[in-house]
Amino acid sequence: MGHRLAASSSLYLRSHAENPVDWRPWGAEAFAEARRRDVPVFVSIGYAACHWCHVMAAESFADPALAETLNERFVAIKVDREEHPDVDDTYMAATQAMTGQGGWPMSVFTLPDARVFHAGTYFPPRRIGQVPSFAEVLDAVHQAWTERRTEVETSAGKIAASLGAQRRQQAGLATTVYTQDDDGARRPAGASASAAQRVPESGPAGTPDAAPEPVTIDPAELDGLVSDALAVLSEQEDPVHGGFGSAPKFPPSALLGFLLEESVWDPGSAAAGLAVRTVEALGRSALFDQVEGGFARYATDLAWALPHFEKMLYDNAQLIGHWARLSVHPAADAESRAHAERQARLSLDWLTERMLLPDSGLLASSLDADTVDSRGQHAEGATYLFSDAELHEAARAAGLGEEQAQQLVALNRGVPADEQSITHGAPLNIGAQTPRTLHFDEPLTGAQMQLWEQIAPELRRRRALRDQPARDEKVVAAWNAQAVSSMATAAALWDDAALLARAEALAERLWQTHVTLEPGDDPGRDPHGDPAAETDGIQPAGRASVRRISYAGVPAVEPGGLADHAHVAAACFQLSSAGADAAWLRRGHAVLRQILENLVRRENGELQLLESPDTTGLLATAAQGPLLATPLDGPEPSSVAALAQALQMAEALELLGTEDLRPAQILQHVKLAAAKAPTVIGASLLVARRAGRRSPAFRFLSGTAEDLAQVRRIGALHGVPVEPVPAETASPEAELRLSVCLNSVGSMVCLPPVGSVDQALAALRG
Repeated sequence: MGHRLAASSSLYLRSHAENPVDWRPWGAEAFAEARRRDVPVFVSIGYAACHWCHVMAAESFADPALAETLNERFVAIKVDREEHPDVDDTYMAATQAMTGQGGWPMSVFTLPDARVFHAGTYFPPRRIGQVPSFAEVLDAVHQAWTERRTEVETSAGKIAASLGAQRRQQAGLATTVYTQDDDGARRPAGASASAAQRVPESGPAGTPDAAPEPVTIDPAELDGLVSDALAVLSEQEDPVHGGFGSAPKFPPSALLGFLLEESVWDPGSAAAGLAVRTVEALGRSALFDQVEGGFARYATDLAWALPHFEKMLYDNAQLIGHWARLSVHPAADAESRAHAERQARLSLDWLTERMLLPDSGLLASSLDADTVDSRGQHAEGATYLFSDAELHEAARAAGLGEEQAQQLVALNRGVPADEQSITHGAPLNIGAQTPRTLHFDEPLTGAQMQLWEQIAPELRRRRALRDQPARDEKVVAAWNAQAVSSMATAAALWDDAALLARAEALAERLWQTHVTLEPGDDPGRDPHGDPAAETDGIQPAGRASVRRISYAGVPAVEPGGLADHAHVAAACFQLSSAGADAAWLRRGHAVLRQILENLVRRENGELQLLESPDTTGLLATAAQGPLLATPLDGPEPSSVAALAQALQMAEALELLGTEDLRPAQILQHVKLAAAKAPTVIGASLLVARRAGRRSPAFRFLSGTAEDLAQVRRIGALHGVPVEPVPAETASPEAELRLSVCLNSVGSMVCLPPVGSVDQALAALRG
């Protein structure tokens, strides 16, 4: 049955290849088969590291009787949400609208044209209270299809229309320019698109006949919006355990970048406390792997003591950069900075040791939540748990005395991997032999950390002898690019040439594997090493298209979406700013041109950002319109925020032309959401702040190598890129001369050179 999935780039799909279900991958052929047979489509969406996906697979998809029902009455499609985030996004919106909740595995039933008429998540093998069994669901859907077809089709049409309207409304938040009336209410500036979005109808997508009227960000207004956002975040913060919201609790990855950068510019703001408390709470918790580094996906409890143990690259790619920032952050004390650097470097080592793929040189997508033993039994988190007895044995084996061993055991306040007990408040029965998570109620003191450093190698040795969680070796371009950005940022913060070389090597492999050049010259390295030759002029010699997925070094056919392109472009710019080869600017610009020409368009005079190319047209049918990008963050920055960041960095580095899209044009949602939902626009707030400072860049004119390292460190901490520096600019005898260039619309000026970084920052603050 599984021949269609056996060679998939997705571990999740390959893991279902032996099911008795006749699975098909996502694509037009599967829906054509449904039309030929006149049956509905069952779309099952999940991912390799998903615990409950494994559970439903074992309970239902491996059941021959249920498989026979599926095969006879449906066309079954298996989708890896990480491979097709656009499919997942479309059907998640439908599932949440129809059921009030979402999650994975997602179980969606559609017409043969991809429009949804029924949806849910996990269905058990037997009815549990009001939750029907999977067999009952299949029977009910089949009955509706055969006996009430007209009703089903009408319902599907209404759902598709509702999804399309919702999508257009959300997407419009980012691009509709708002004005504030006398009563304080914000309203669209006119019934149609504003001048910023209105372009001649004859102009092709991304290249209007005439330049649109520029939209700028008012710094004074932005000050008020940021104050409102910080006030809301202060109210939503968990004052006991840190972080925001209730259980289950997720690391606020996209938001942390904004809080850390905002508090550097304004040490007295609430952002400083929010950032430091959140990072410290996560760093001492079980969400962070205290033995090997890396962060788990989320915690099931308020205290962060019991994670869901899957480790996702997209979380770690962001969080490593945040921890590196805290390691040099003026708002943190010396001990907090030391802890942050240890955790960031440990996680970087984890990336190399556990996630780097030897065949491709790229980073894998995830480690599974479950550990599978030799008998095929799944146990969530089994690799990571230690009992008190094991900790004591490890401490003595590491050479610690009895008193020190007992002290280490007492420090751990972890819990057993019993989600029901944790979430329902049942008493925990913890004995010396009870495996539990590693979790500290308070940050470790310097002396305690020294003890922990002594025991950690022994714990790693013992863990290495255990069964290990499976690794999804699918490579995702957007996630690898975010890892490159964080590594380059950390290298600049620490003046770490070896780490910068690692970042550039990863980026080079990503470029060679995932990027396809359009007609034109390779926007790569100038053979003579002349940065001016590589960045001369605004237009690059071609466009660069990014493939989202590769497996075993072979890229998939499908093009990547907006997020993949935007993160790759931003990573190129970040590398150059950190001191890597200046040719990365030209490469990043080539990727950005691909976005502007193929994923940005004007429809009836309005600016639209496409989430993905949707080459099959199936998603356009499912939502009655193009799949537009929405500006709200999830575990990753929204694709709108990712594009805004790439545009803002390109603007700061003088790579945009007068007719190009500008970041302010797609950040209008900040005005509406800052005081209402700041937790879902953190990435946009970060970019808006940078654009509100008129997209500055540092121009290093002269100084020593130490001066240049300081400029790059301060630039990485404050979000100010550094223009390419010719090799001969830094010399042992030269005095520091540094200029700040302001490159947003209406600025385009370089301030007079100054002799210190503090003077340059003072000019920007002014």
